[in-house]
Amino acid sequence: MMRPIASRVLRPVGRQLMRRGVRWLCRGVLRLLAIEVRAEGQLAAGPALLVANHLSWIDIVALTAFYDCTFVAKNEVRDWPLVGALGAALDVVWIDRRRKRDLPRAVAVLSETLRRGTHVVLFPEGTTTNGRQTLPFRSSLLEAAVIAGVPVVPIALSTAAANGQGEALCWVGDEALFAHLPRVAALRQATFEIRVLTPLAAGPTRKVQSAAARAVIVTARQRRPYQPATGMDVSFFAKQNFRPMESSEREIAW
Repeated sequence: MMRPIASRVLRPVGRQLMRRGVRWLCRGVLRLLAIEVRAEGQLAAGPALLVANHLSWIDIVALTAFYDCTFVAKNEVRDWPLVGALGAALDVVWIDRRRKRDLPRAVAVLSETLRRGTHVVLFPEGTTTNGRQTLPFRSSLLEAAVIAGVPVVPIALSTAAANGQGEALCWVGDEALFAHLPRVAALRQATFEIRVLTPLAAGPTRKVQSAAARAVIVTARQRRPYQPATGMDVSFFAKQNFRPMESSEREIAW
């Protein structure tokens, strides 16, 4: 009788300790690489789908270091050294982008994770960029926020470094991780900016939410210096005819 009760108590405690350990590990990585993180804005209590533009693996390290959150990640990286273990500690939602049939399962798992009160980060561009543009957002997984009835919170990510070398933090194309690390370390001092923006008002569909989130992020990244967003009525986007934008970047399944 005592064993199941102890198990129910200790599992959350153990998970909390693991998440705290991962957070300190991420802070150590940032310190080692001399990356200063400027985080502006707080996450409200309660679950939310955090939607961000995607620049690098550093996005995940910086967000984990400063916020209690987990991520949606592709199965392809699950077997990378340490990634699987860290993903388990953070309760990452894994998706198989190569199989469209996996989409309903992924949406169901993500919506259930959100219902449990978690902040989940989604990178709807589906790939990293050099930061000069924000690619079209894939809206499929935003359906989970609609199902779970949780807000969508846009997050704008940016980089900066001396002599305009901020792009060196971006990890794009087929560059190997172990090739990117020396380039980042060579900067000696760089800045990574996280801007938590105003949560979006509930939208009628995932496509409306996706378009609104992207517009807010694009606007925030163009703003210098940072100014808090005043919010955006997503009903504007519901009245527009948004068509997919052309992109030369590599496509993803969803």
